Amino acid sequence: MGYAGIQTMLLAYKMRKADKEFELTQITNQYIEKQSEYTAVNDELKQAKASLDSTDPDYSYQVEALDAQYDSELAEIASWEDELQQKQSNCETEISMLNGYIDSWSKALQTDIQKAHSYGPAASG
Repeated sequence: MGYAGIQTMLLAYKMRKADKEFELTQITNQYIEKQSEYTAVNDELKQAKASLDSTDPDYSYQVEALDAQYDSELAEIASWEDELQQKQSNCETEISMLNGYIDSWSKALQTDIQKAHSYGPAASG
C-alpha cells in the first residue's frame, strides 16, 4: 500500500479515536452527574429521616415509608450509573484497540518511507 493509502487509514483511525475520546468524556460527565444526583437524593433521605420524631410510636413505619419512597429513585439512578459504566468500559476498550491500529499503521508508514529512501544495495559489513 502506498503512502497515501497508509496515511488515509492512519487518519481514519485517529479520527475515530478522537470521536471515541469525545464520547468517553461525555459519558464520564454524565456519570459524575448521576453520582452527584445519587448523593443529593441520599442526603435528602437522611435529612427526612433526621426530621422525624424518634419518640413517635409510628417512627419505624415512617422510616420504612421514607425508605420505600426513596428506594425506587435511588435504584433508578444506580441503574443509570451501571449503564454508563458499561458504556465507559466499551469506549475505553475501543480506544485501546484504535491505539493498536494507529501504532500498526504508523509503523507501516515508517517502514514504507524507509524502504522508499534506501538507495542501492545495503552495505555489507
